[in-house]
Amino acid sequence: MAKKKTYDVIVLGTGSAGFSAVEGALAAGAKVCVIEKEKLGGECPNYACVPSKAILKAAKVYRMMRHAREFGLNPGKVSFDFASVMKYRGAVVSTITGGGEYGDRYHKILKGLGVDVKIGTGTFVDDHTIEVDGETLVGKAIVIATGTVDFVPSIMGIDTANFWHWKDAIQAKKQPKSLAIIGGGPVGCEIATFFATFGTRVVLLQGASTILNHEDAEIANIAQEEMVKLGVDVRSGVNIKEIINARGGVYGIRVDDGGEVETVAVERLLVATGKRSNVQGINLESTGVKLDDRGVLKINKEQRTNVKHVFGAGDVTGGMQFTHTAHHEGMVAGYNAALVAKKKRTVSRKVDERVVPRVTFVEPEVASVGMTAAQAKEKFKTALVGTYQVGALGRAVTENARVGLVKIVAHPKTRKVLGGHMIGDRAGEVIHEVALAMHLNITVDKLASMIHAFPTYSEGVKAAAANVKIEK
Repeated sequence: MAKKKTYDVIVLGTGSAGFSAVEGALAAGAKVCVIEKEKLGGECPNYACVPSKAILKAAKVYRMMRHAREFGLNPGKVSFDFASVMKYRGAVVSTITGGGEYGDRYHKILKGLGVDVKIGTGTFVDDHTIEVDGETLVGKAIVIATGTVDFVPSIMGIDTANFWHWKDAIQAKKQPKSLAIIGGGPVGCEIATFFATFGTRVVLLQGASTILNHEDAEIANIAQEEMVKLGVDVRSGVNIKEIINARGGVYGIRVDDGGEVETVAVERLLVATGKRSNVQGINLESTGVKLDDRGVLKINKEQRTNVKHVFGAGDVTGGMQFTHTAHHEGMVAGYNAALVAKKKRTVSRKVDERVVPRVTFVEPEVASVGMTAAQAKEKFKTALVGTYQVGALGRAVTENARVGLVKIVAHPKTRKVLGGHMIGDRAGEVIHEVALAMHLNITVDKLASMIHAFPTYSEGVKAAAANVKIEK
């Protein structure tokens, strides 16, 4: 019988949370083993954030080339090759991951840190023991960072439909002539932006009244208007009744649009309706770890489950599903797991996710942090709200990028910054000024008083902060 290998900390999963958990555990002096069933680095560099931004950049460059004459330039005939765009995507991913079957760069980094790397599906034997590829591993503490799997809604005919997941869309070998996307959240909108830019007829089907419905309503409405200008057929407030399997290369999607049922015919169907916690297939029940009503790990601020030496981090815990929050949670979980494993009495770390900026890379970008005006007014009865049109900024005029809005939300009495919401070029970069203001707990007046360079998009933050007025 093979001898069991014992570690201070075993990390299940090498995505953003898992990788950071390794770093956190190492920082506390732990001996670490990490288990990965697919590619090292997880979804973000291999299938999600990195490749999607690569193809979206290609789409943005293509749009710029098509509008070059507005700047007095003559680019000649503008064309694209879909296969070459996808080749660029692959090259970007390989640069980040190192390529290879499992991600050579990440493997080299982990080995260089003295971490044992096991490739395979890890399954629990008990709350300390995991089996992977015929090996038995024992962890004094364990971090579960297994991420999510796609959530597929219950729609008649969907079980037998050969639909795309977002991974399939990002790695498409051939550009579809037409594409229906179920789900108008960030993933659905980004993929719609990409394919519509290159001429695919895109129908975006959203159950809520607008796309990006978790954003500020005014910002979401502008984003939807711009999506329509891009050529996307946006159907919001609809109910998908049935998926009719492809015949002759065409899907039929029966859509109830306020009482009128229509069949939308497309070549490809993408389901982008969110994700659910990935705790299946790891024999979690053998550990005694409890799940909440949503089926996700129940954790506290230390990322600890009800089993004192088992921690969770990242998307599997059901919180905000961002790479940056997963990094933060993983670092906390790994560090605290190491303290338990090594029986250190050092003060444990706790997550602090009071200020979390987010960006959706549509055209133009949408970014936000903190409370919306509606949320602030619901909580405080009134709120200070200031706005500024991006089109009035000198930088926007010079770049002919006139669409956009900056909105700042502040406390009605203390005048402390509560949130920021924007749509426009560079919004994903500019939002961090508002995030820093919230992190430092400063007033909207302090934000407005700072000198901003001219001409920049960040001037929109200064102007919006200076414009705040009470709204009820």
